[in-house]
Amino acid sequence: MLKRNSRAALLLFAAASLSAQTSWFQPSLLEKPEVRKALQSVDERSGAIVDEWIRLVEIPAPSRKEQARARYIHAEMEKLGLSEIRVDDMSNVSGVRKGTGGGPTVVFCAHMDTVFPEGTDLKVKRESDILRAPGVGDDTSNLMATLEMFRALNRGGVKTKGDLIFLASVQEELGLLGAKHWLEASGYKPDMFVAIDVSSTQVWYGALRIDQFKFFYTSPGAHTLESRGAASPAKAVAKAITALYEIPLPPIVEGLDSFKLPVINVGMLGGGTVMNAIPREAWFTVDLRSVDSATQDRLESAVVATAKRAADQEGVGFRMERNMGIDYSKSRPQEERLHQPVVQTALATSNYFRQSGTPEIRATDVGSNDSNIAVSLGIPAVAVGATVERMPHRLEENADASSIVPGIKSLLALAVALTTH
Repeated sequence: MLKRNSRAALLLFAAASLSAQTSWFQPSLLEKPEVRKALQSVDERSGAIVDEWIRLVEIPAPSRKEQARARYIHAEMEKLGLSEIRVDDMSNVSGVRKGTGGGPTVVFCAHMDTVFPEGTDLKVKRESDILRAPGVGDDTSNLMATLEMFRALNRGGVKTKGDLIFLASVQEELGLLGAKHWLEASGYKPDMFVAIDVSSTQVWYGALRIDQFKFFYTSPGAHTLESRGAASPAKAVAKAITALYEIPLPPIVEGLDSFKLPVINVGMLGGGTVMNAIPREAWFTVDLRSVDSATQDRLESAVVATAKRAADQEGVGFRMERNMGIDYSKSRPQEERLHQPVVQTALATSNYFRQSGTPEIRATDVGSNDSNIAVSLGIPAVAVGATVERMPHRLEENADASSIVPGIKSLLALAVALTTH
């Protein structure tokens, strides 16, 4: 268990947190001998970092089956000399790099799981500086970068006032379940939370409203020869999906990078056991995302009503499961979140280390990763990235190998700035 900060330190931290447009990063921080040594060590290990990144990609880690990758990260945390290394009952792995005292406790979280099922070919193909493989970016690149950032802190002998927690989470792709469990059950009460789970060209400080549903349709079934005119779960699914995509959506919210929100997506379909029968059960899933709760609540009601109406029209049984839903009643107002030091400092370090020729990075009020859980709990939070990645969640996923070194340096500057202020 972490020792709590002194009352005086906490009061100072709270006061600083309320100041607008507060960045705790100054370029002079990078001139400290120990920080300069840490940064130089990242340059010296650039080739080894990419080689290890490739090895990490090739360790399978489907959601709920992250154990092999968790064992790797656990072993590396032990080599780092982190304290309080834990593997919880969901396979989240965490360890603490202790500070000297008097500073905030900051979590740096990267998730271990990928969306790709067992048996997916994970062999990395390298074309100059481009690495191609499922999961090479989301989130293996950021997991590698976070691990290397902690190593660099050790190599430089960097001391921080606050404690740094390295959290390698699980089941992020299934609804942020690992981070949710860790924040609720670990006993730690971090002052700030940094999710490393976007591209290095992005800084997110919000939390999308995300709800995921699984709708089931059931009937006694029948042989194909007796199926004409009979109620069918398959027909109900078809009616429901068609109707769902006809639900009117509000105009696309501007200023959210390439995201087109709000959105309704049917991501999975299933049912039946043989080709020559009405299925006894058929199902599909819906992923619903909005920027604000009012829109999300309205669309959720429309989605559920539409799915149920299809069952009634077809005359089949109906039930639903809600796989995700987060209570944001404790989250802070948008302007307050934007001006929190963790966000402004992340914005400053990301821009300082951004690659030449890339546009200025701006903070975006969205979130679709483990930082959402922290936002929902009122914990100052941000999401950043360490590499330029493309086509996440697709077999064609790829990332820029040359981007990881400046990405690691940016993470290191962020960690030091937040915990030595």
